[in-house]
Amino acid sequence: MKYEDEIIAEVWKNREAYAARHNHDLQRIVADLQERQKTPFSLLVDRRHRTTPSTTAK
Repeated sequence: MKYEDEIIAEVWKNREAYAARHNHDLQRIVADLQERQKTPFSLLVDRRHRTTPSTTAK
């Protein structure tokens, strides 16, 4: 019996579809991702300046 994780399967399916849209060409994929980063709707998470959550929970 092989266990399949539905979330991982969906991620792989989406990754394959994205790569296929760019003919599996790594340069085209990177160029697309770099263009996406320029748009204001592509928020990146910067974890370099993480703050620790306060411990004031009662």
